[in-house]
Parts: sequence; structure tokens; C-alpha cells
Amino acid sequence: KNRMRCEMQYFREAYIEVAALNSSVNVLACDVGGGSGRVLLTGFDGDRLELEQLVRFPNEAVRIGDSLCWDILGIFKGLKDGLVKASSLGAGAAAIGIDTWGNDFAFLDKKGYMTEAPHSYRDSRTEGMVGYVDGIIPAFELYSRNGIQQVRMNTMYQLASLAKERPYVFDIADKFLFVPDLLAYFLTGEIHSEYTLSTISQLYHYGKVGWDYELMELLGIPGRLFPSVIQPGTKCGAILPSVCSELGIGSLPLISVGAHDTASAVAAVPEPQEQTVYISSGTWSIVGTETDAPVINEAAFRFNFANEGGVGGKIRLVKNVMGLWILQEMRRRLDMEGRRYSFGEMASLAEAAEPFGPVIDPDDACFYEPADMLKAVRNYCARTGQKIPETDGEAVRTVLESLAFKYRYVITQLEQLIGYSPRCINIIGGGSQNRLLCRMTADCCGRMVYAGPAEATALGNALTQLIALGELADLREARSLVRGSFGPECFEPRDSGRWDERYFNFLEFTGLSREARE
Repeated sequence: KNRMRCEMQYFREAYIEVAALNSSVNVLACDVGGGSGRVLLTGFDGDRLELEQLVRFPNEAVRIGDSLCWDILGIFKGLKDGLVKASSLGAGAAAIGIDTWGNDFAFLDKKGYMTEAPHSYRDSRTEGMVGYVDGIIPAFELYSRNGIQQVRMNTMYQLASLAKERPYVFDIADKFLFVPDLLAYFLTGEIHSEYTLSTISQLYHYGKVGWDYELMELLGIPGRLFPSVIQPGTKCGAILPSVCSELGIGSLPLISVGAHDTASAVAAVPEPQEQTVYISSGTWSIVGTETDAPVINEAAFRFNFANEGGVGGKIRLVKNVMGLWILQEMRRRLDMEGRRYSFGEMASLAEAAEPFGPVIDPDDACFYEPADMLKAVRNYCARTGQKIPETDGEAVRTVLESLAFKYRYVITQLEQLIGYSPRCINIIGGGSQNRLLCRMTADCCGRMVYAGPAEATALGNALTQLIALGELADLREARSLVRGSFGPECFEPRDSGRWDERYFNFLEFTGLSREARE
């Protein structure tokens, strides 16, 4: 009997040990972009990551009179639907993290009520604001404070517009919250400002390691509105009892992640064998690399590069390129005209079209918010004295080739800033699934392209949570895990000579040759 009792105890302990080794830690990632939002479940079994989409919901800006706003309550409903789905599946999530696009925000009043819906960064209220702010503070002096690319969509220009046109809004405002921080507040009641979002606002001073209150005062923006800044990986509250009761779920801690979606995406760049250029490819293409400290000098200012805070203490030295937004809007227009294509079908049409036709500068102002993107592309070609793309395939190929050319242009500038030439490019995000664009980028830039993971943002969100929970040691281990779990597809450069010749044509037709010479 004693022997039997000992054997039973031995097998019980062995079973517990094996079960512990095989157990999986699950976290939830809420990832919201300009077109849709998702709640995803990421499981980690100690060796590999698995990703499962629980819910997907639409998200697009809504025009209200002259304003372009976000349906923030619809986004929050989608987040809550994801929590309910996770609970119904018995996922047993250990935490949740939230990321969205950057720059946009809302105010709370003294009783914690939202004063108005967040405006879209594409709203017309920022027209002319870059020049307006230049009249208050010289452009290079502004850049030397925050190292951020000066484009009208930035938070600072949105707030400067309010200070100029609607200063009374600040009278009832008590707290400023970026969109992911607002969703976190709805969920937990906690108020904070996440670091990666704060740094891209142009109101964060790297030298002061915090908010630039002097700049705020200069622009008429009340500094009292801005909460304390927290780093990715900070545990910050749990789902409110009232929300748990409403949804019929258990409490769940919230962990601050790289709340700017690009910061989360870059956290999931597969561990490179050497320093690499990454392109976070989605509505925007964010082209850049990681540095240990901000690169703030006259060359970076002239090239209009941004120094954005990243996960793990890194700086993301990046430049925004108008990305798949042009194709998304072109597809929407074609759909209105009765020609319905998937993105895969659009790529096939482009592949069948004659190569090296007309080109565009994807960052020309005419592509920012046109009523008819297809017409905008054709008008640009006509205005610059080029052949007008007639077929849908020709128009799509024009956009894709132009994106590859613009990537090369930006990478050339980046190399001048960092002083070396990275030998590979990591394309992450949804655009990594566009094999034609990946191949064009490899050929045009003359270097190896590693494509994937497509779900980089959600993975980076989850990895930051797993590091905070002690499941992973650091970002290096996290990236190695991504490479082992979601091996990238490789595109070797070929026939780069033809692209070299056409690249100089691209510079001439777009007017970028003058900028390149300067």
C-alpha cells in the first residue's frame, strides 16, 4: 500500500510538471486601424506563438457637417464584443493591450465625460497650420525640441488649430487623451498618456524627457490637460466592475503596449541577422530603422525624418510615405463604378500591365483626401506630362511602382543619416501580403526583402504584454520568437539595372531630383 501510494504521488507530480510545461499563456490584443479594428487572441506555449482573430469590426471616419470624426463609441463596442467572445471561448486571457493609429485625441471634462468625438487627422482644420506655427516658432527650432516630421496631421497642429479657431473648447476640457488612452479609460477608468503616442505628438521634448510645456504655452495649448506619461509594459489598472457586470465577464488587467500601432508593429520585426530597414506597410508606409538615441540634426530636419519613441527604449527613425491608402481609395472608387476587385485581383491586373509606365509622387498633396483617387492619379500624370494610365491595371501598376521608387528614395536619405547601408528590408503589416509590391521593392532597392508577419501590430502588442508578464525576457527574445513562429517570405533582388534607369526618370517627373541634389 505504501509503495502504491508513493507511485501515485510520483505520477501526480509528474503530470503536474508536464501540464505546466505544456500550458499556454493567452493575451488579448485590441488593434484598431483607419479601416477596421480587431480583437485577437495570442497564445504562447513556451516555444511558439499562435494568433486567432476573435472579432473584426469596421472603422472609418464619419463626416459631420464640415468635420471628419471617428466613431469612437462604435470602436469601444467592437472592443467589448471581443472581450465577450474571448470569455465565451474560455480563453483565460492573462491581460489585454490596446493600440490604434496615432495623433488623434479627445478631451474629458471635470466629471470624466468626453466633450466631443475625436477628429480625424485628415480633417480640414489643419490646412495651413504648418505655416501658421512656423510664424510662431522657427521650423528648425521646433524640430530641435522634438525631432518629429512636420506634417499637418500631427497632434500639435490639431491643437494649435483649436487654440487659434476654437479656444473656448479648452475652457471645459480637463484631460487630454489619445484615442488608445481614451479606450483604456472607458475600460478601466485610469487616465494616462502612453509614451510612443506622446513622442509623435510634437509636444514631447526628448531633452526634458517629458511634455514640452513651454511650447504649449507659446501655441496657446493648456499644459494642465496632459496626464503623466507611462512606458509600454506598464500594468495600469483592470477592467471596471461595471463593465465586467455589463458584459458578464471576469476582471482582466490592462497592460500599456506600444499604443501607436507602428510602435507595436516594429516590436514584432523578426530578429534581423544585421541592422535592417523596416517598412510598416498599411494605410501608411512607415520607412525607417531603430536607433539607440534620437537623431536630431540639420540633415534629419531637411529630410523631414521623425524620431518616434519605440518599445524597449529604442527610437524609431522614420519617414511616412503615403502607402496603401491610395490603392484603398482607388478600390473604393472602382467599386462605386461597378468594377469590384479584391486587393489580390488588383495586384494581378497590375502584374499583367506593361511595366515602367507613368509615375507619381505618393506624397503629393493631391492624394491626401481626394474625392476620386483614380481621377487624382490620372490628373497627376497629365499635369506632369506623362502618359495617362487608361486601364485599371495600368493605374494600379503606376501606384505600386511609384511606391517602390519612393521607398528607395527615402532609404537613400536614411542611409545618409545613419552612416551605413543596411543590406535587407523587412516589410511588415498588411502590405507584406502584396507579393508584387514586395518583389518590386527588392528589385528597385537592390537588396533582399523579408516579408511578414502580416499581423505585426497585433503580435507586437501581445509580445509587450508577455514581456510585462515575465513570460519573455526582452525584445530580442520576443523577435526571435516571431521569426520562429512566422517565418518571413524572402524576395531576392533581380534585374535591378532596369529599375536603376527608371528611378532617375521617377525623380525627374516627380520633381524629387531637385530635392535630392539639395
